[in-house]
Amino acid sequence: MPSARSPSFLVGVIAAAIIIAGMSLRIAWMDDSALWCDEAESSINALTILETGWPGWKYLDLPVYENTLTEVWPEHPEYEFRDSSYSPQGVTVYHGWLPLYAIAASQALFGLRPDRVESPPRVPHGPEQVSIRTIAPRVPALVFAFGAMIFIFLVGRELGGATAGLGALTLMAFNAKTVDFGFQARYYSLTLFLTSVAAWCLIQVVRRGRLRDFLALGVAEALLFHTHQFSALVFAVVAAALTPVIVRQPGWFFRSVLGGGVAAALILPWIWFSGFFSTASSVPKVYRLFDSLRDWLSYSLDRPVPMTLLVLLAVVVTLTYWRPEWLPRRVAWALRRHGAVFGLLLFWLLAAYVAFHVIVPAASFFFERLSLVLWTPFILILGVFVADIFRRLRPRRAAVLVVVFMIGFLAVRNRLAFSESTSIPLSQSGMESLVGVLESMKFQAGTKFYATPNDHLTFTYYTGLPVQSIAPIRREFLESYEHPVVFIERQMEAYFPDERDLNKFGLTEKSVDGWKASEAVWQWLVAKDIRARGGLLPDENIPESLRPLSEATRGRALKFRGDYIADMRYSPVLRGVPADQVKDIWMGFFYRFVDPASRIGTNLQILPRLRDAEVVYVPRADAVVFTSAAPAR
Repeated sequence: MPSARSPSFLVGVIAAAIIIAGMSLRIAWMDDSALWCDEAESSINALTILETGWPGWKYLDLPVYENTLTEVWPEHPEYEFRDSSYSPQGVTVYHGWLPLYAIAASQALFGLRPDRVESPPRVPHGPEQVSIRTIAPRVPALVFAFGAMIFIFLVGRELGGATAGLGALTLMAFNAKTVDFGFQARYYSLTLFLTSVAAWCLIQVVRRGRLRDFLALGVAEALLFHTHQFSALVFAVVAAALTPVIVRQPGWFFRSVLGGGVAAALILPWIWFSGFFSTASSVPKVYRLFDSLRDWLSYSLDRPVPMTLLVLLAVVVTLTYWRPEWLPRRVAWALRRHGAVFGLLLFWLLAAYVAFHVIVPAASFFFERLSLVLWTPFILILGVFVADIFRRLRPRRAAVLVVVFMIGFLAVRNRLAFSESTSIPLSQSGMESLVGVLESMKFQAGTKFYATPNDHLTFTYYTGLPVQSIAPIRREFLESYEHPVVFIERQMEAYFPDERDLNKFGLTEKSVDGWKASEAVWQWLVAKDIRARGGLLPDENIPESLRPLSEATRGRALKFRGDYIADMRYSPVLRGVPADQVKDIWMGFFYRFVDPASRIGTNLQILPRLRDAEVVYVPRADAVVFTSAAPAR
């Protein structure tokens, strides 16, 4: 047994402490916010599994919409478009099934069940159930985050020693973004876990080449495919790049065939059953929307520090082979020792970057999705590099110094999770407030519920009401539908007064008077914007005492709006959307390829139906509930 003073014992203690701290952060963040729309989408997909056995295209008798609209549906009286996330067999193919089944299992263990359509409709889940409905689908992510931290340490240790493992583990445990990834009810946490597992299996194939190593790699690749298909594709390219090394193993061909056969056996039947290749989708690849070289480099330009680090690292590693005399001898020797590792990890990063820009549909071109795929090779390369440097400079203290350096690196870049909080904007108290408002309302039989696209998923999941996205609905249907229509619209801009402005009036955000003043200002500003879209509301006056606060808040909101829309126009899929409000630019995202100018802003198809609607403001949820009893005449 190692003594209490042995290096391996110290490394184990440090690793355990980092993992415990990392899990504590994820658990603390898990109950801080309500599910955002993508999490609600996965949670609804999981509920359809509990209902039918597989993730289907309908919930509460409504098609589940979650993507940019391109496919027309001419024969349907209510829907103008289909959703491209589902195959002709009626099952989801846009996301992997493995995380969905994990979420479904957790929901079942927590006692959650699929909702049923009721007439007249009512809210079956009160505000007191918001917390449990938030926690249940997020628990699997915590389990996978724990596994991801263990395996990233193991992979780092295999590539660069225990010190490198600690460096990679520290980055995985404490980076604010990976903490976010580590509790959300999505595929993120499982992707990080299985990518690390697949990397560990690939290392065993290269170093040992046993039959069980090839079989384990095949299983890991298949599981990664059923979690995140793009990550599986990129990893397959990386594994193929090691073929010249793998062929040195005795019996490599037979074992490769068996390992590949296992992967194929776990993947191909699903492709046939789901109709993966026959899925009709006319959403173009993102590169077709690129205007210039800047679009290809936009991710790198948006993240200059890590990209500069990678370029410098590539230069330094190259110098260790071609001009080692230009570097300190101890540094050159340390880095040259892992030259092949650095080369492979840099290739992994480059392959993921290029493939993302070439393969990914325009509707999926969001930087965080690329970050998810780049994260594992990035933290491994940084972990090995920093460990090599400290091992040569301070060998006895290298393990502790690497951990301290990584924490300092995150702190300097404002990425340290200890000083941040979850990036999900909707609080649980806000969702409780909205659920309470809807629960108190009496709905007639035949009432239709609509919401801003993708917010409808969150509202459906928490309320149990059949809330549909407004985006695919026909204008003619809304104008002629004889029963009541309820429209829930999220206000996406910063309309609440700043704490500093409240302080000028002797108020604070947490005081009762401060909250009442904030609500009044928010309601006045929201009503002002709603009136600008078609005169749906009468003029509303703000108390004279709050007018300076209101004007200051509006100025800040307009600046936020301008800056946000300017930033969004750098995105190829949002470029060209003629929006002057944040809510409209995201509405334009769903109409990007079907004439957004005629469908957003004052041309939103539901606005005529809302002219005589009753309005309920829900400030804590940043939402407005419109109720139209009958079509406007």
